[in-house]
Amino acid sequence: MQGRVRHAPKRWAEEQFTGAKFTDIRRVARVKTIAEARAIHPGRTIPQLCDSPYAVKATYNLFTHQEATPDTMQAGHRALVLDAMRQPGVSLLWEDTTELSWSGKHSMAGLGPIGTSAAGLQGFCLHTVLSVRWPDAPQDTSKRRPVEVLGLGDQQYDVRTPCRRPRASSQERLRRARESQVWPQARQHLGHAPQDVQWIRVADRDADIYAYLVSCQALGHGFVSRAAKDRALSHPESGKRTGRLFTVARSAVPLGELT
Repeated sequence: MQGRVRHAPKRWAEEQFTGAKFTDIRRVARVKTIAEARAIHPGRTIPQLCDSPYAVKATYNLFTHQEATPDTMQAGHRALVLDAMRQPGVSLLWEDTTELSWSGKHSMAGLGPIGTSAAGLQGFCLHTVLSVRWPDAPQDTSKRRPVEVLGLGDQQYDVRTPCRRPRASSQERLRRARESQVWPQARQHLGHAPQDVQWIRVADRDADIYAYLVSCQALGHGFVSRAAKDRALSHPESGKRTGRLFTVARSAVPLGELT
């Protein structure tokens, strides 16, 4: 995907965003125009990307439209990514939540508290699932293996609602209980893994949530998640306690390593 973006941005934009689910084809055309400009000039602001004041206004109007959601704009792109993921082989699904900040003295409509929820901290949380293809050919195991970026398998945003401040520990539990739901919710777009392929979700310790782990098993997804809790282990057949996670993991024989 990276090579196609670099050498043929117009064709890439057509391919990836023609399937955007807008009710007006003019909005689909605008999305493709923006995608092409972004591919040519990554990192530029909207005024820098656009070639006229009209284009600037049209771009802002698009992003403020009620249909302009990640699901709508990325529909065609995600369909292509899922098709690629269904091909035989191994796909890694890297996922994490990022806080996007527009912090300042003045509050902005549509944003919510982020970080510690201190005064002036505002923005929203964006949960992204990036799909990459794990190479099939054996290589030097002492080095990192290059992967092919397929694209976004899923992306969701969450705006926190301000609330009366409880005790710090209670507030943290409430925040985690709500925001942890984005992890298992990604399954709604990813669906079941086909029988002849492997989908392995890779995440940090925020994904060490029972609902997330159970949803991966139910959909046939493998998972590699950094452990946050020293869970009790049980025998898969008898159900009897067999120890604690950290002790068993630390005593296991390493399967390999790299620097």
